[in-house]
Amino acid sequence: MVSRRLVALLIGLNLILVGVIVFQQVRSTGRTVDLTGSLAYAADARTSHVLSSDPSDNPIVKAANAASPAVVAMGGTVSRVTYYMDPFFEGFFWPYFARPAERIEIPFLGSGVLIDNVGHLVTNVHVIAEVDSPFVTLSDGRRLSAQLLDKDNRVDVALLKADIQNPPFAAMGDSDSLQPGEWVLAIGNPFGEAIPDPRPTVTLGVVSALHRNYKAADVERERIYLDMIQTDAAINPGNSGGPLVNIRGEIVGINTFIVSRTGGSVGIGFAIPINRVKAVVDEVLQHGRVRNYAMDFDVLDLTAQVARQLRVPLHTKGAVVRVIYDRKGPAARAGFEVGDIITQADQLRITSRTDLLNYFLSLHVGARIEFKILRDGKERTLRYTIEEYKK
Repeated sequence: MVSRRLVALLIGLNLILVGVIVFQQVRSTGRTVDLTGSLAYAADARTSHVLSSDPSDNPIVKAANAASPAVVAMGGTVSRVTYYMDPFFEGFFWPYFARPAERIEIPFLGSGVLIDNVGHLVTNVHVIAEVDSPFVTLSDGRRLSAQLLDKDNRVDVALLKADIQNPPFAAMGDSDSLQPGEWVLAIGNPFGEAIPDPRPTVTLGVVSALHRNYKAADVERERIYLDMIQTDAAINPGNSGGPLVNIRGEIVGINTFIVSRTGGSVGIGFAIPINRVKAVVDEVLQHGRVRNYAMDFDVLDLTAQVARQLRVPLHTKGAVVRVIYDRKGPAARAGFEVGDIITQADQLRITSRTDLLNYFLSLHVGARIEFKILRDGKERTLRYTIEEYKK
């Protein structure tokens, strides 16, 4: 009995001694000791050799400093008609009369970003949709007039040119190389009417998901939001048109809209991939405009009834070619035949006619589409090139 108590006492004394040693080492070195021998540095001022005390060495700060000077506040003049009521005519005639149109200057409609050293900049079409004369305000307060070169309403991208030489600009990166979980920064001018300061704000987040397709409830806008980047970096009203940048300060997307029940950011924001934006920019700079085009064939949904007629499994998804309008056009040259079932366009799975039309209309003249089709129960690959539509 005595020997057991003695052993227990010795063990207790040893544990107390180990604790004292560990405590003394933490106080003297700022480190915690793992009894297996590994070291974990305490997060205090004595770890300056691990984390630099200079904020400019922070890669997030570097990215923000690289891209922020290129971000502009989008503004413009708009014409608005107001109505007034004449009491004299009340009860007899329509008592409301239009006042002459007023030109109102609105300096903070949204955001934009300069993309080269000659003053080209991009923003969303919906930011400047009602603007008569656009202008931009740089982060240093300078206001510059801007000319709209052209816009792609469906993709929601506009290209403008500001009246400036050698401005600060941000490099365009490669959105195809993005990975979920990658750090990104949303930069722009949110709530510009409440915070009239052209210096942009920066919010930090990650790429939450890629290749998101969003169907807007307002179909009249004719917006086609396909292959979008989803991020939890805070995007608020006024951020539209501003850049989403990677940790190197390169533009990887154009912030466009959020999904929210409150109107403010809840961590579900979407940006147009910069590679899609580049296609609009290249189209306008090379051809002076966004060229018109049309699909020279039409399709219908692969319903259960159509599947029975074509004798394919009822669970098959796709769109069926029902007519080819031009026997010498791109569809015929690609090898399409009536009855082909389109199951995929590039990386997009086609499950309906709407899927195919939306994807087709989000591209530009010269784009090459790789289609996967089913014909006679066998999968085939057809390559289609979009051509300019000429009346």
